[in-house]
Amino acid sequence: MKRQKRLLILSGILVVCVGGTVAVSQVNFEEKMSEKETAIIDIESGDITRLSWNYEEEVSFARQDGEWKYETDDKMAVDQELLDEIAENLSQITSDKMVEEVQALSVYGLSDPSYSITVETEEETYEIQIGDETFSDGEIYISIGDDYVYLTDAELVDEISYSLLDCVQKEEIPEMASISSVSVDKEEAVDMVYKEESGYCYSDAYTYYLQDGEEYRNLDNENTENTFTTLSEFSWEECVDYYAEDSELSNYGLDDPDAAVSIIYTPAEEEESTEEADENSEEESSSEETTEEENSSEQEFSYEVGTANDTYYARLSGSNIVYTISQEVYDAAVNASYEELKPEEVLLLDWSTVESIDIEFDGNVYAVDIEKGGEEDAAYTFNDSEIEFGDILDQLSEITVSEDQEAELSNNKEELSLTFHRNTEENKEVELVFYQYNGSYCISVLNGEETNCVARESVVDLKEAINSVILDTNYEE
Repeated sequence: MKRQKRLLILSGILVVCVGGTVAVSQVNFEEKMSEKETAIIDIESGDITRLSWNYEEEVSFARQDGEWKYETDDKMAVDQELLDEIAENLSQITSDKMVEEVQALSVYGLSDPSYSITVETEEETYEIQIGDETFSDGEIYISIGDDYVYLTDAELVDEISYSLLDCVQKEEIPEMASISSVSVDKEEAVDMVYKEESGYCYSDAYTYYLQDGEEYRNLDNENTENTFTTLSEFSWEECVDYYAEDSELSNYGLDDPDAAVSIIYTPAEEEESTEEADENSEEESSSEETTEEENSSEQEFSYEVGTANDTYYARLSGSNIVYTISQEVYDAAVNASYEELKPEEVLLLDWSTVESIDIEFDGNVYAVDIEKGGEEDAAYTFNDSEIEFGDILDQLSEITVSEDQEAELSNNKEELSLTFHRNTEENKEVELVFYQYNGSYCISVLNGEETNCVARESVVDLKEAINSVILDTNYEE
């Protein structure tokens, strides 16, 4: 018992002694610290001829004739603006405190520095070693090779927080005011065009088309517009190789790209200049047309995409710089096809162009006349009697193709046929026929071309709605 008591007393004395030692050490440490402002580097940024640091790796750049170059490899395109910014930030470094009687450098993390910086001019070389961060004030310990340790703002680390690939000058993805076509070269090449009031199909409501020689197939407006946007309005994520040799392209799946994208576009700045010319010019009409043609000249932007090790890569056509891209951009390129982008709706018509509709089902033929154009003020008549038919057209417009079911037409029985007579110069007649496929689906055929399966329930509901309107007129065969 006495022995235990004696040990407890000795332990207490030891704690007091250790605490006192720490307190004295802290006092001595504070006493050796002087609040003295020191200019570590104070030069003009334009005088810097060389920069090097080791943030994630050791990198070094030399400025020759006002242009930064990567010292190890001239093939690297250096981001001049970024290097100028780094030079500016490193040209003025000050310390507000100094340790005059330095203990072991390990106390400050300077025996094995976390980072180092070298700044050179033609006359001077400045070397800075960066150690630990202080416990307060957001500062770090640095050494410049003299007998002192200095404290400076911890943001100094942020000024060199760039890897080599961060310093690559990324190639520009142009800002596009408008796009006339997007071509995707792959196993099944796809050529898509944008054109308003083209006459390429039965309805001018469509503006996107798949081009096959002289033939055009209308595409879904919303989905194709999204594809155009995804393929043109994206950003490089990271640069992964500043100069990939041909033998290295296989590392990124770019030796044989999964898709090559080519976009024909009008640059945003050219369209703006054209608009200004249209507003301000008072020259003759022929001169205006010439100016507009020159200002609206289209340009081409093309790149290739590939994948390797679950990562998606891209490079500009003919370029050696490789970047990562999002899966969204990659998928938009490799999945572009008619099947992916075909219209979801079975029929898309401007009803104001329709003058009459012939309807045939269950062995009966009905003719509905439209006496006034427009959707809201249209007047529909059947057998000289006015009928409520607008809701039926809305119902027809909502019928969509099923993505889960496909079928081919082969001696199928006709379920419902509609022929639209229009007041247009082209496509004066549009015919839509639904054929029975099974109990769940019908096959839709528009102007002789199959658009594939739709829910049979939707077709039956449409027939019943038409039949109800016809019966309300006391129709007699």
